[in-house]
Amino acid sequence: MVDFYPFRAIRYGANAGLMPDLICPPYDVISKNDEKELLLKNINNMVRLELCEIEGSPDENRYTNAAASFQEMLASNVLIKDEKASYYLLRQKFSIQGQAQERIAIIGALRLEELGEGVLPHENTASGPKEDRLALMHATSANFSPLMMLYQDPQKVISLLIKDIVLHDPIYDFVADNMGYTVWAISDPEKIQVIEEALKMQHVYVADGHHRYETALSYAKSSSGDQDHPSNFVLCALIDFEDKGLEILPYYRVLHGLDESQMQKIQDVLRFYFVSRPINVADYSASSIDAIVATMGQTQVVLGAIRKDETPELLTPANDIIPEPDSEAPPSTQVRSVEAFVIQEMILKPVLGEDFAKHIMYVHDGEDAIELINSGVGQLAFFVKGLPADVFRSVVQAGIRLPRKSTYFYPKLPSGLAINSLSDQP
Repeated sequence: MVDFYPFRAIRYGANAGLMPDLICPPYDVISKNDEKELLLKNINNMVRLELCEIEGSPDENRYTNAAASFQEMLASNVLIKDEKASYYLLRQKFSIQGQAQERIAIIGALRLEELGEGVLPHENTASGPKEDRLALMHATSANFSPLMMLYQDPQKVISLLIKDIVLHDPIYDFVADNMGYTVWAISDPEKIQVIEEALKMQHVYVADGHHRYETALSYAKSSSGDQDHPSNFVLCALIDFEDKGLEILPYYRVLHGLDESQMQKIQDVLRFYFVSRPINVADYSASSIDAIVATMGQTQVVLGAIRKDETPELLTPANDIIPEPDSEAPPSTQVRSVEAFVIQEMILKPVLGEDFAKHIMYVHDGEDAIELINSGVGQLAFFVKGLPADVFRSVVQAGIRLPRKSTYFYPKLPSGLAINSLSDQP
């Protein structure tokens, strides 16, 4: 169903500096201040090419400067193109809630196709980020960061191969920001064939990178008509659904800018759908509220509601309109047990209409959500549990789009381990 190939990556050369000082997060989690701090580590940090997320109009020369820097780094051998086409196996070691975890991804070039066929999306996109990423692609003819996608390996063909690969010497092995990164190049033809064949009959699911995928489609349509031209591929990192390190964390919803009437209507809707009880814990930290919501949320929809100067509340369904989570239920029922769906479709849209989005801040750090409430910037924060992987898979495979920011896949994939050239030049 999908074509996923090895490629000749452009990577940092020996004179570029230390890898911890050269990689950066994906653009959409990099602020202007983050960009400055990353460049202070090393002027050749990948953010110089990847660029940070912007709001409003881009700075003058934003994209031409990135393109000029790319060419300069190639000319000075700061960046070097690999001789052999390879897959790149990435292992990330990290800690979550005090527990050591690791996650494996296979980086390669995925042939582009319309979404909904072999490549399944899970959320809608906005125009602004796509315009920014398309301008960067046209200027540089490259992908600087991999999209995150998920695959299934029911016969364990790839997982057995991975167990062998990690016994060999890596091309990178370093720690950056308390996370371990180890990378192996896979250039052996037999190993490449195993991966290609195992994935050929698979769907892949977009986890992180919807805007960049749609941007790549637009770029391909405006480029060469040759189906094997590099512009018809996009840099991707594929992760097994069964990977024990696959963490799907929540985005918290913080409501703001509501007038008294709107707040009252939301309170009325909440009273209709939910039973409220105080969260009785000595410590009203984000971690303590998260733990309660996650525990209660194993068998039902649960919302943690935080308001300024009030005891946090636990909201559980008052009637059968909101179903219990059930992995055997049809996707149309399963999606109604996803908290992000309940908040958007059953609470916010009926009260605020299609303009609901301008009243939401999406926050992936619970302490930040609480601070927004305590400072008065936010009026009501919803704590939710992470989306179970089996629900995600079932709903997305059925073609259902989840609300924006329904998932926060952790950890993010770094930019700077491998660049995919979209040019046909050697």
